[in-house]
Amino acid sequence: MRFSEVWKTAIKAIGKNKRRSFLTMIGLVIGISAVITIFSIGRGFENYASELIGLDQFDGSIEFNFSAKSNDFYDSNLDGFTEEDINRLKSIKGVSDVAYYSDGKNGVKYNDQTIDEVGNDGRWNSFKLLKGNGSEVIYGRSIKESDYLNENKVIVIDEVAAKAIRKEYPATLIGESITLQGQLFEVVGIMEERENSGIMTTQEDYVVAEVPENVYESYFSTEYRDVIMVKLTENAIVKDVTEKIEKDLEDYGSNKELGKYTSQDLAGQVDQIRTLLMGITILVSTIGGISLFISGIGVMNMIYISVSERTKEIGVRRAMGGTKNNIMMQFLLEGITLTLLGGIIGYAFGMLFAQGISMVTPFSVKPDLFTILLALGLSVAIGIIFSWLPAKSASKKDIVNLLR
Repeated sequence: MRFSEVWKTAIKAIGKNKRRSFLTMIGLVIGISAVITIFSIGRGFENYASELIGLDQFDGSIEFNFSAKSNDFYDSNLDGFTEEDINRLKSIKGVSDVAYYSDGKNGVKYNDQTIDEVGNDGRWNSFKLLKGNGSEVIYGRSIKESDYLNENKVIVIDEVAAKAIRKEYPATLIGESITLQGQLFEVVGIMEERENSGIMTTQEDYVVAEVPENVYESYFSTEYRDVIMVKLTENAIVKDVTEKIEKDLEDYGSNKELGKYTSQDLAGQVDQIRTLLMGITILVSTIGGISLFISGIGVMNMIYISVSERTKEIGVRRAMGGTKNNIMMQFLLEGITLTLLGGIIGYAFGMLFAQGISMVTPFSVKPDLFTILLALGLSVAIGIIFSWLPAKSASKKDIVNLLR
């Protein structure tokens, strides 16, 4: 008997007992949809975190910080790391380059700055330095690429800063000048305040102003001289090189008596975050797997009932030349077809739930090959595992007893 005919017969058998088949599939649909929802959200969050934190962009750099014992150190405008420190660290084996930290991400630079007319308003005042077009504005115009090319001394501020300067009529600031450490910048636009997601934030969430990068850098330093980035060679062992640098700074650091040098092992943090995200996804998905096991028991029960109800049919097919393998394949395919159909429906519901959740979160959920294969794989596996014993019992029945 051809495989296609066996499958058609299996589909017809499922169709004859629509209500029972539907009730059996409910548990499978719930289980698959739960697993797919959790996995989709977990992978969406992992991708979001990877892009946000830079998990996939680790370039072998280690961050070192200097923390002074007294605030008098910062008032004296001394550098946490000197050029002498940098040149000495460059000679350590495994170190490729050492430079002062410059806050940038994906080609965009940021810098902490304060508008003189506003002062400290309790926010983290991050300035975004641009080479191209800036954010949309509610008044005036955005920063343009031509501002960078022509080195125009212009600035776009957010509406909170604008209202702090001119509470009643903030839009009237357009065309006027404000000061940054005594330097005049013309206000050409006012943008909306950045929205903070509340889950994971970056410096982009705290941007209060945008200026052309080259104009800003011609008046202010964008380097943090209390922080350095040490770039390692390709084959360097992160832990060993980090220990060597820490020992060097403890023994020969220019400000070793005035504070403490600490390192930030980005490689270790990357591994920890990856492990944490994957662990949470697997743990919660295991809970969804419980309903899959329960639904598998339901599939087994349904196939056993189907076998007992179709005793004569099995006997006739055996008498007409049907082999034990034909009978076994018949019921095995019924179970697989049932679970596969439930898996497809469960996948659809799971993605709908995940999409709904992603609408109220900062990360997006998209169908991918992994989740599709996961849903289909689980469905087929449940169909085979829980239909095997009923199908095997049907194939072993004696023909004489079947036809009585």
